[in-house]
Amino acid sequence: MASEQQMKNPLLVGRAIRAQLENEVPQDLPLERDFREDSDYTITDHVQELHKSLSTDPRTLELISSLVTHLHAFARETQLTHEEWTNAVKFLTRAGKESTEYKNEFVLLSDCLGLSALIDEINHPKPPGATDGCEPGPFYTEDAPTVPSGSSLAKPNTQGESMYFFGTIKNLKGEEVKNATVDVWQADGDGVYDIQYPDREEPNDRGKILANPDGTFNYRGILPTAYPIPSDGPTGDLLRALGRHPHRASHIHFTVKAPGYDDLTSALYPSHSPFLGTDPVFATKKSLICQLTEELDPKRWAELGFKEGEVHGGRVWIWKYDFVLPTVEEVAELRKVRAKKSKA
Repeated sequence: MASEQQMKNPLLVGRAIRAQLENEVPQDLPLERDFREDSDYTITDHVQELHKSLSTDPRTLELISSLVTHLHAFARETQLTHEEWTNAVKFLTRAGKESTEYKNEFVLLSDCLGLSALIDEINHPKPPGATDGCEPGPFYTEDAPTVPSGSSLAKPNTQGESMYFFGTIKNLKGEEVKNATVDVWQADGDGVYDIQYPDREEPNDRGKILANPDGTFNYRGILPTAYPIPSDGPTGDLLRALGRHPHRASHIHFTVKAPGYDDLTSALYPSHSPFLGTDPVFATKKSLICQLTEELDPKRWAELGFKEGEVHGGRVWIWKYDFVLPTVEEVAELRKVRAKKSKA
């Protein structure tokens, strides 16, 4: 184990390290054992012991120890070759270089490997009967207008067919949830979000709806259509190598918030949409797939709040869903139970 004097000795240590030692002297440890595969002391053991000896952050140590264990196990299980590891490094390097403010390849990679969905389930566990959640995706914005229930979220001449959405918000006891806010955002009838249009001047197909006192809400809008996630980068190449596609089923995003209840971020899907079983980001669940109906009677359109000339496509799609929220306490208790099981 080197002393501070040895570390600063120009015969032993180069200029760059000596300059760094002016601010911080690292802790050094002696090398007491050789590590070797197929022995009782492998590189995995050595890495873990080093981190355990030096780390002062318990949570960081827990995370990295688990990562090293599983990463090394992966290399052993697959007998990873130098060429395969080099290709993996190139893939990750490319993911970093090709990421932008609006397209993060690492987020896409996490999504397409199911990791984002798993982390959401861990952090927002749902008791039986509660509405399933999912990640918000990359198209959420903070500038959506706050509007009362019964409003239209689609600007005039928005591409797509007309839709009427009606929702209820209840707790696990079937009671109405009061003072709820429902944040809604979606693509239009061309599968394009408003922020993807270069001439966007104001929010469209999105809004923060103030639910009624009885826990219901409704709005008029446009029926969304399916669209692809970005597939021109390394994540798209990986999907193709796995025989998968980048196409997301039609859906509407929701974030439902109410005092005393766990925030719900989710998405709903019409049953007529393609790609429900092959969603590239693993966000679809059977409980979130809805059967829509068509309303063809213009008199009924008016009763739903549509003004003359507002209906596109000669019909209105009727979409209904009952949201069920668990309380903060119910989710916290479930999280504790799962944490205990993971440590067992």
